[in-house]
Amino acid sequence: MAYKYLRDPIHGEIAIPDELLPVLDHPLFQRLRRISQVSLASYVYPSATHSRFAHSLGVYYITAHATDDLPTHAYALLHDVGHGPFSHLVEYALERNGHHFDHDERMKLLLPQILQDTVLTPREVLSAPLAPLVHGGVGTDRLDYLSRDSYFAGVRVGEIAWDRIVRNVSVADGNLLVRYKVLPNVEHLFVSRFILGDAVYFHKTVLILDEMFVRAVAELLEHYSPDELVVMDDPALISAFRSVGSVWWQRIEQRTVFHIVSRHADVDSAERDYERWVDKLGEDHVILGKRASWYKPPEVRMEDGQDILEVSPLVASLRAAEDRRMFYFVAVSKS
Repeated sequence: MAYKYLRDPIHGEIAIPDELLPVLDHPLFQRLRRISQVSLASYVYPSATHSRFAHSLGVYYITAHATDDLPTHAYALLHDVGHGPFSHLVEYALERNGHHFDHDERMKLLLPQILQDTVLTPREVLSAPLAPLVHGGVGTDRLDYLSRDSYFAGVRVGEIAWDRIVRNVSVADGNLLVRYKVLPNVEHLFVSRFILGDAVYFHKTVLILDEMFVRAVAELLEHYSPDELVVMDDPALISAFRSVGSVWWQRIEQRTVFHIVSRHADVDSAERDYERWVDKLGEDHVILGKRASWYKPPEVRMEDGQDILEVSPLVASLRAAEDRRMFYFVAVSKS
């Protein structure tokens, strides 16, 4: 089997087999080079400018260490191909403006185009029996983004032993099963995710920028449809913001970041405070946002079928710790 080799700062040399080169070279996959992995976090962490393209290669690389199954390899490579500009952020912004968009749904629609010059069919890829290796609680998607995002943000949370984890997981009835011997490594993964959530994804400045982005998208939706937005890449969306004279995007570009004036445990008190500030400053100078809980059930079972929450008090405690971090906030312009 022939391969094309790519260099990656996280994993070293990544070998792509000839069977997947049409996927790699397809314009819809190449577009991921121009989709930021961590949205606007680079306004806080300047080196966090890495792309969904590099992340997708990393997910493929880790997956290839777990299985030789080609459809699963393709699924790993293509799992993020449906993302809109600025990744999850545009989904959030559209949802806040009353429009539904799901990148997984779009991925499924794009597969026939991307796979047309390969030996694979969309059905084979979407029904790959080992696909849970990608999206499970200790899936290869998570193993790569935690390693990659922490590296480029410069927020070191310790080296995640992904190679040891993937050697000790299996798939049964659509579930990931983990051997007890790597429980400490899995616990480290969840602790790392907890730390990165607070330090990077939910950094207070990132939260504020995200809400400013929501307002910028609202301005853009007066000129473009949601369907037109989601097919753009980051540069195209930025160009669209500029073309319509988006005040909110200009504030983001110039890093005229709002500052938090109050935090609230419940949405009702936050909304009352928001209205008070709007009456004082005007709606264009106040935003209301939320630091959500990032907790999701780990979706990890041990080799004997027990849920990891039953055998790891550490992982179980992260839910309460994450919930305590949730708050609503009101932020206002500095001018």
